[in-house]
Amino acid sequence: MAIPFFSIDLKTKDFLSIFKNIIFPFKKDVLERKFREKLSFRYPGKFISLLPSGRLGFYLTLKFLFKPNDLVAFSSMSFPLYIKIAKQLKLKVKLIDISDEDLNINHENLKNLSSECKGIIVTHLFGNPCEIKKIQNFCKERNITLIEDCAQSFGSKFEEIETGNFGEVGIISTSLLKIPTTLSGGILVTKNESLHKNIQEWMHKNLSNSIFDKLKLFIKIFIFILNSYPKIYSLLSDKIFFFLKKYNPRIYRKILYSGMGMKNELFDPRERPNLSKFQIAIGLSQLERCDEMTMIRRKNSQNLQTEFSKLNNIKVINNHFNNNWNHQYFVIQVKNNFEKVFNKIFNKGVHVMDENVWNCASYNFDIENKKSNFEITNKYNNSLLRIQNNSFLNDYQIKHIAKIIADSANEK
Repeated sequence: MAIPFFSIDLKTKDFLSIFKNIIFPFKKDVLERKFREKLSFRYPGKFISLLPSGRLGFYLTLKFLFKPNDLVAFSSMSFPLYIKIAKQLKLKVKLIDISDEDLNINHENLKNLSSECKGIIVTHLFGNPCEIKKIQNFCKERNITLIEDCAQSFGSKFEEIETGNFGEVGIISTSLLKIPTTLSGGILVTKNESLHKNIQEWMHKNLSNSIFDKLKLFIKIFIFILNSYPKIYSLLSDKIFFFLKKYNPRIYRKILYSGMGMKNELFDPRERPNLSKFQIAIGLSQLERCDEMTMIRRKNSQNLQTEFSKLNNIKVINNHFNNNWNHQYFVIQVKNNFEKVFNKIFNKGVHVMDENVWNCASYNFDIENKKSNFEITNKYNNSLLRIQNNSFLNDYQIKHIAKIIADSANEK
């Protein structure tokens, strides 16, 4: 039986909430208010926008906070679509190499930024917080706008403060594979009231409320939910992905990383309709279960880390015995024979994800420092795998994953 690389942790309560709010799609504003109230405990003093995607929040943030030709800095290991959006809005982009310790932006490299820099976008990669306090202080000294990409770090803390609270803006993804999920969506938090009003006004004028658009999205969501179950995944998608990976890797990669911004087309901010009531309801239900799901992911991750620490060919990225973060992603570096190990794991039915998409210097983006070396980024690029540690998986499945990876890493 194959174990999918994506699993959405939904309980009976969540399913009931979906169907109830599809049948009775009224008073959506009441649920939105409750959702914002719950979120306000995590983001005190912030204005909160509920979005059809995190990427829309990023697009609107750059659109309203910066002008064409403003220089903004990103970690060299960031969400590539965000670089594309910045270039689409005619901003100048500079990449900053990462730290060898956690693969987040290296704050010591920021001192090389010129006074021309207007903004810094930090990604809390894989859910583990970067040195956000030092970066926040740097931005205050230089009068630079700080934006936090919290797509993977909801619930992660730095010095007991949740990520998203340090910058001018925090952008959270609530897409299908995130916790909490609204089954496609995002959250933007900011202390900037003018930005908040501009975002609300733009969404009111531009986003679709078409039943047809929402039905298309629901069908996609339904297929993803079905594929969360290993037995169903083995019947529906396992053989398809195996065939594509072997005989048409370009299509395989395109399907897996369709949201990463690797296509040539421009980003369309109207790509998704407004959130439906059932999505808000799921978000509320998930919010109540966040701590429970994080505890399970932490336990899964610690069990995996214990097993992999015995292997010479595997390095675990980030310490999962550190409890200040959400353990959203469990990522390993395969030190030698990456392709061989990856293929063995995949062929044995554990469909891990090749995380070779984050190196923004490897894309054909017009960046200001394209001749830079990005030594640490290049050290890890093309050697990272994301391992399933979802709270949806049981102990037997986690042990099975650990065994398959250990056996594959040790085989000659």
